[in-house]
Amino acid sequence: MMQTRMLTKEDEALTGSEDNEVRREDQEKINRFSRLHQRETLLEEQLKLKMKDKEDLEEISTELELADEDELVP
Repeated sequence: MMQTRMLTKEDEALTGSEDNEVRREDQEKINRFSRLHQRETLLEEQLKLKMKDKEDLEEISTELELADEDELVP
């Protein structure tokens, strides 16, 4: 299995500053990954908000049930 790592400053300097060509196919893959990553991040944020809303609603529901029990019936 190939292990990836970040380049050190020295490694980066050794590669030079010349522009490297990126194949169209590779650029399309990079763009697709970027879009999917952005979508994942957005969905994770939405999920957190929905879970918080669910917890809040469950708490309110429990409080309402307890309030109903305390109410006297004439």
